[in-house]
Amino acid sequence: MGIELNQKGSMTLYLILMYLGSLALAYVLRFTEATLALGRSLSDVGTPRGYQDAITPPRLATIAFAVSTLCLLGIIYGFWRFGWLIGVGIIAGFFSVLMINKLLLLPKENSEHFRRIIVHSLINRHADYLKEGDALRASAVAMLLEKLGIPVNQVNESLKK
Repeated sequence: MGIELNQKGSMTLYLILMYLGSLALAYVLRFTEATLALGRSLSDVGTPRGYQDAITPPRLATIAFAVSTLCLLGIIYGFWRFGWLIGVGIIAGFFSVLMINKLLLLPKENSEHFRRIIVHSLINRHADYLKEGDALRASAVAMLLEKLGIPVNQVNESLKK
């Protein structure tokens, strides 16, 4: 009886952790979609990604790698711990829940939520480049901020105060 309860408890904990992993991965994917959509809208040239690479916050790649790795390890653990049949079900369930999270729970790619994060990241990078004396990068970020409708001169004045 104690062993059976322990197995149910470990399965419950595992499913909760996998749900949280799917939610985190869905958020990373949605954020990537947001940077792609915003990057394309800023670009005058018909490049496939526009300014996506320039506006993506620097830590997003690290976070995406960590979340993806943890989810993959969770799936591998599911196969190892519960067998291949349940492992296949885990994969199907994981990606189904991931899609439901993206469609129903998370902000859409063109939401103000993601835009604010991107703008905040660009403002911080602009300030860092100015502090470091990197005028070329600061002017490139300033151009992106201007395209986003953020008056860089006012931002600079507020930073000096």
